[in-house]
Amino acid sequence: MKKVVVGLAILASLGLVASQALAWGPYGGCGMWGSGRGYYANVDPSPAEQNFLNDTAKLRKDLAGMEAEYDALMGQPNPDPKKANQVSQEIFEIRGQLRAKAQSYGFAGRGPRGNWHGRHMGPYAGGYCW
Repeated sequence: MKKVVVGLAILASLGLVASQALAWGPYGGCGMWGSGRGYYANVDPSPAEQNFLNDTAKLRKDLAGMEAEYDALMGQPNPDPKKANQVSQEIFEIRGQLRAKAQSYGFAGRGPRGNWHGRHMGPYAGGYCW
């Protein structure tokens, strides 16, 4: 009986370790929810995609800065609701500008590859997942 319990404990430990290794994901990140560069990390952008990336570099930089400011603000013990609302509105505006720019380039969804998932946008910038 004792050998069975020890064997099951070892098997459970190996399963836990294996699940953590598999959660890392094959594309350089932490699986589906991680902070890797994403599925298209090793794909060179087409000329249209590169033009989009070049034209939106400032917007994406501003977005990353505003998201970092929002994170810092919300990480405080008592965040200022008015300031949080202001920063949130600015983030919303920048995202709207990015969507409009993507649509003007004829891209489906919200980016050159079709669907950006928030901050983890592969080579296209950073943002929250979902």
